[in-house]
Amino acid sequence: MGHLSRYRSGVSSIAPIRPDEVDLLDPVVQANPYLAYDVLREQAPVWEMPQTGFYVVTSYAGLDEVIKDPGTFSIELGSMGMVSLFRTEVARKIFKEEGWVVGTKLSTDPPTHDGYRSLIDVSFTAGRVRKSEPFIRDIIEELLDRLTPSGRCEFVSDFCVPLPLRVITDRLGLPESDLGQLKIWSEAWVEPFSYAMTPDRELEVAREMVALQHYLVEWLERKRQNPQEDILSDLANGRFRGERFLTTEEMLGIAEQALVGGNETTTNAIASGLLLLLRHPEVMDALRQDRRLLKPFIEETLRLEAPTQGLLRRTTRETVLLGVPIPKGRMVHLRFGAANRDPAVFPEPERLDLTRRNAGSHMAFSQGEHHCLGAPLARQEMKLAFEMLLDRWSEIQLDVAEEELSYWPSLTLRALRTLPLRFQPRD
Repeated sequence: MGHLSRYRSGVSSIAPIRPDEVDLLDPVVQANPYLAYDVLREQAPVWEMPQTGFYVVTSYAGLDEVIKDPGTFSIELGSMGMVSLFRTEVARKIFKEEGWVVGTKLSTDPPTHDGYRSLIDVSFTAGRVRKSEPFIRDIIEELLDRLTPSGRCEFVSDFCVPLPLRVITDRLGLPESDLGQLKIWSEAWVEPFSYAMTPDRELEVAREMVALQHYLVEWLERKRQNPQEDILSDLANGRFRGERFLTTEEMLGIAEQALVGGNETTTNAIASGLLLLLRHPEVMDALRQDRRLLKPFIEETLRLEAPTQGLLRRTTRETVLLGVPIPKGRMVHLRFGAANRDPAVFPEPERLDLTRRNAGSHMAFSQGEHHCLGAPLARQEMKLAFEMLLDRWSEIQLDVAEEELSYWPSLTLRALRTLPLRFQPRD
């Protein structure tokens, strides 16, 4: 690998050639982390990240071992849950004094995990997802009707954001009139995972998250009194293992995660998929000619540009992973984006290959007990979005130089800020 390289964000940077040159908190590296992943995977597939103390796992085999051993690598990060991501005590006090300290209850270890997950499983079954197709098509049709006449759009804010946000808001049973505020809260909720907030920003984000909590508590009480066929009604009236009602903290832990997980990652995946098509016009042509190729294209998009690049586990005991000793109580960061490009599993990993036999083995939605509950819905939204978009638009091009594109700084998510497009409406 050459020492100098140009990142796809358009910012020149020195590419690492040794693990001690890697800085995954550098926004330039985050814009294109794949060179760094190569170095770590080849030289230190379990690497103690000096900036955070996390043990970063980048090989597919390493992630597979961790995922299959929840007894050693717990997804429960501690009693403070999301609040533990705030470094300042003044920000943490906002949750304690004005809101609720909650954990992400869908991120609990077996057997507790199944008890929480079963409460909302019905909303994400294959049958329920299939039934949602007309509703999703109507949303896409409305968005395209608005955007198509102008021949230009900012694809992220005009299309990628409203589509999944409207879908998950409907699933939760929340009013469409609140979409704007819900997006503000959703973006605040994921910001702590960037590990880049200033103390002042921590205060702002904490207040936004507590405002979301109060909003959801109000709606949960409404759903308790007047249940509908939606997630909040299921939470407000469901019983954990059929025995007891959920506490406020438990309901919030699930509702928050459903809202955010149901829109942020799908937004990012659709934007990344369109950018891949712009980089590979031959693939766009192939999809136009044979819509059966949409399925492998979606899997390759998720593999190549995992919207969640990595998530944490915590060791419950001293252990050894791929020959590296890890003490008890340490954080282990699973880099899905690195595992998805492991050449030991995916030959020519950087190639967008619609004939790849094992593309569906990617870890964009994790695997095992904690495989993403909303994965079928996300795939459905992506399939319909690209199918209908290709029906309506031709000659799709970037409306800026690719060097002008940038990503939101984050250790966890891969999210394009903007994607300006120009296109021709199809007759």
